Amino acid sequence: MSLGSPKYHSPDEADVKLGTHWHLKLDGSNKYDPGVIIGELESNRWRYETQPKRLQFFELIKKPDFVVIDSTENECLRIRRHSRLLPSFEMIEDGQVIGKITLCSVLRNKYTFELRSGPTWTFRMPLFTVHFPGESSEGKQIWIIVGPSKKQWNVLIQPGADSLQLLAFLAFVHREWWKFG
Repeated sequence: MSLGSPKYHSPDEADVKLGTHWHLKLDGSNKYDPGVIIGELESNRWRYETQPKRLQFFELIKKPDFVVIDSTENECLRIRRHSRLLPSFEMIEDGQVIGKITLCSVLRNKYTFELRSGPTWTFRMPLFTVHFPGESSEGKQIWIIVGPSKKQWNVLIQPGADSLQLLAFLAFVHREWWKFG
């Protein structure tokens, strides 16, 4: 799949067998309820939420941060709004900016994720479908299928591309899609 092509390409059998499977689940029905990132064996698990929790009206002033928390209640990553006019966000780990997320479409269906020490990911959510593809500048791919409800994404990541930063990016996009979709 080339970055210029929005057409969805299914993973092959090797990708399904060797790739890493994840589930992103939003809990509850409120747009600000926390969510979880669950691995195949449920041994890898993180929680994500917005901080501080507030009503949507206050987002006009300052959007709350998106925070990923591990099983010992330690903050792993934080995503904070960087620019409002051309929506972009910074991913922060241990007080250092490690990446940038940019919304690239007025329809809120295309994002890029640039890691300072890694590849750039382009992620698309084509309209009227539940299959979402993504590709890195290194040629690695991710595939997402929505379901069984809109609050759950089933993620497949090609071998060698798996990272907490990528999962946090996908969880952030999932939350944004849920809130505005």
